[in-house]
Amino acid sequence: MTNTKGHFIVFEGIDGCGKTTQISLLKKRIEQNGARCFETKEPSDGPVGSMIRQCLTGRIKVDESTLAALFAADRLDHINNTTDGLSIKINDGINVISDRFILSTYAYQSVRVPLDWVMNMNSLAASLLKPDYHIFIDVEPDITLERMSKGRFHTELFENKKRLTEVRNRYFELIDKLKDTENIIIIDGNQGIDDISEEIWSKVSHLFK
Repeated sequence: MTNTKGHFIVFEGIDGCGKTTQISLLKKRIEQNGARCFETKEPSDGPVGSMIRQCLTGRIKVDESTLAALFAADRLDHINNTTDGLSIKINDGINVISDRFILSTYAYQSVRVPLDWVMNMNSLAASLLKPDYHIFIDVEPDITLERMSKGRFHTELFENKKRLTEVRNRYFELIDKLKDTENIIIIDGNQGIDDISEEIWSKVSHLFK
């Protein structure tokens, strides 16, 4: 009997855009349709991902090109890990939702590091696993910073208005650049939580019927 592969959906957006909430809601709907679903994130929970989180909180000091290289390495481990890598799960018929993937690295790291270099660094990962959909939840930085200030005791490396504005602009440049090769859905993140969830489901539900 041939095993049907799982689908791969990625959520993107600047910090505080509401990805976490929407991932949880989408996972629930997929499971209600009788399909298996696994939720993950980048940086991953692997060894390189743990190092990246220490860089983002300032515990480890690295320059931005090194950080970009770490993200690329973490992504390859996230995909290829022989214990619980994404490739294994998807090949086993499990649907995977990831909080961030390759577009995040392009958008965040290319603000300070040449985009071509970042894309080349991630070219192997891009060839190994392509999302069925990238869901970009768009919210302006002023709103996301206000949201984050209510639930955080500290801020991470990129969580300031100037950088988030640059990253948001970069996302839109990338969406235009990749529109012919990637399935990218832009969602207005200023809507109510339920409205956003319904719009997302309307775009992806055909994968699970």
